Amino acid sequence: MNTPETTFGALEKARALLSNPTPLHQDCGHLCGASCCRGEGAENRGGMLLYPGEETLYVPLPEGFAITRDTSVMPEGRLLTCRGSCFRGDRPLACRLFPLAVFLEEGGEPTLALDPRAWPVCPLMPSGMDGLSPEFVGAAAEAAQVLAGAPGTREFLIRQTAHIRWLHRPLWESGAVS
Repeated sequence: MNTPETTFGALEKARALLSNPTPLHQDCGHLCGASCCRGEGAENRGGMLLYPGEETLYVPLPEGFAITRDTSVMPEGRLLTCRGSCFRGDRPLACRLFPLAVFLEEGGEPTLALDPRAWPVCPLMPSGMDGLSPEFVGAAAEAAQVLAGAPGTREFLIRQTAHIRWLHRPLWESGAVS
């Protein structure tokens, strides 16, 4: 009988799976000036949403990093920002997955897709999934399975999926257009 992975165990395993493979076989940050690593505006809004339990991996907080509260997806959500470059081992899981997102519907299996939130900053988006390194996509798919197997991260993925779908719903469904 398979025992569900603990939330923290799933997090550690997923981070390890994505410790080396990257979206390209070269540093894709050179293409966009590491735009996915920089916050926006004077208040430095941006960053990556931490997965459940991930905040504990940032004690002590590496120099140049900041964690702020972000309740857009989860009531206890935390957003990690950095100064624009860091060691790969310090990167949060969402950063290691970028420009992909794990989508999970209630009762379903996890799927990987390009994260629509990446369109404004990532030059890899027009190439689609086929433009990404197969090793990266494979590691991300394995990480998605691991994450979906832990109740705490499963709930996070379901809520994140709903949030992304809500952000990117057609205008005619938002009530904004009469």
